[in-house]
Amino acid sequence: MLYKENYKNKLFYLSILFILFSIYFNFENYIGNKTLFLIFNLSALGLFLTIIRKNVSAFEFFFAFFLLLSFWFKFSCILYFDKIKVVEGNFDLDISNYDKSTIVIIFSFIGFIIGSFLRELISNTFLNNKNFKARSYFLSFYKKYRSNILFLFIFSLFIFCMINFYYKIYNRGQVNENVPILVKYFFSWAFTYGLAVTTSILIYVDFFIFKNKKYFFLGIFEAVLSNISIFSRGFLISIFAYLRGFFFLINFKKKKISTISIFKIIFSTAILLSLAFYTVTQLRNLNFVKTEFYQPKSIETTASELLSLSVNRWVGIDALLSVSQNENISFEFFKSSLSEKKQFRKGSFYIDNFYQNFENTEKENFNVVITPGLIPFLYYTGSVIFVFISMIIIIIFCSLIEKIFFLFSAKNEILINVIGYAMAVRVTHFGYLPYNTFNYLLSLLITLFIVYILSLVIWKKF
Repeated sequence: MLYKENYKNKLFYLSILFILFSIYFNFENYIGNKTLFLIFNLSALGLFLTIIRKNVSAFEFFFAFFLLLSFWFKFSCILYFDKIKVVEGNFDLDISNYDKSTIVIIFSFIGFIIGSFLRELISNTFLNNKNFKARSYFLSFYKKYRSNILFLFIFSLFIFCMINFYYKIYNRGQVNENVPILVKYFFSWAFTYGLAVTTSILIYVDFFIFKNKKYFFLGIFEAVLSNISIFSRGFLISIFAYLRGFFFLINFKKKKISTISIFKIIFSTAILLSLAFYTVTQLRNLNFVKTEFYQPKSIETTASELLSLSVNRWVGIDALLSVSQNENISFEFFKSSLSEKKQFRKGSFYIDNFYQNFENTEKENFNVVITPGLIPFLYYTGSVIFVFISMIIIIIFCSLIEKIFFLFSAKNEILINVIGYAMAVRVTHFGYLPYNTFNYLLSLLITLFIVYILSLVIWKKF
């Protein structure tokens, strides 16, 4: 307990130090009301302190992580570095300042904080103190066929990813119109979070029965292989969902993990991620870029691209700056965005309304999608109160979904971190084809039902 308190104290003082650095280096660079700039940094500090609480949900943790990276870290980089520009939309600092966007960010952060504490009060009513143990018939079955199950899982995962890689059924950006719609939906579900959910259940079962921590590497294996299959570099973040879930599981079961084990995990993961990032970068360059623009990526170029992604990849701040400068935003404008239709290679609502010029350098089968992100999308209304209230509702709603998964999965910490992360990614990148949210919620409901049925087969309460 004393170790945890010292750890949190260090995070607290470190976060204050970062905020002071931001204020010191960017106070003069901020074009606008200086008081707003100070409040903005204090609200970012409040958001960070909120998510290091003991009872914060996985969704809140990852969603706040994305918000801070975009609306505090990237915004701070835009203010300080001349080479880092707003790359989306028609934002022009010569005709306005940063104040409108800053006010929206402040209300968003405060809405998040209030929503998190309200969610904690509500979720306490769903407390379930019952424990679980494996059913005797399943326990015998798993112990007898453990090696076979592991081999079958790895083999099936590899074949599934290879099928997707070869036939390009579901890839980030690429469109394959020759695939039956149900097959496309199934692969989309699998690579969004379905395979991760399956993997987390296997890790949890094995750890529960054999107390073996080595199966955790299945999560890293799944994240890397799945993301290579869909040409995504998202494994750089998605692995942290497994990591956070695993360490929460260790703590929940009161098991110790040595410093050497932690070092091995970090070292092995770093090497694997470096190789995977280089591989995916080459694949994306080969499959997405038009022939006349194609150039093989060297290791130095890949490293430079990784550094650039660490700043520019975060969704939200660029769009918010552009949206806040637009004079046409209103509730009617917001309403019109809800009826957006999918049009292959025809841009999007966001591109059509906030870009003067947009150049597409990708191949013909690549559908360029630029999402504004949740907060800019909500600010299509032009109302910070609407953004504030919406943030509270979204935090409570998504966190309670996560809580239901927790109760229906026999308290599987890894699974709820996978689900929380998947929802955080979805919400962070919200704004393109909003009506697809109904399909996403339906897939969550189906997944919840599958998890519940599996839990009934595997576990019993006592």
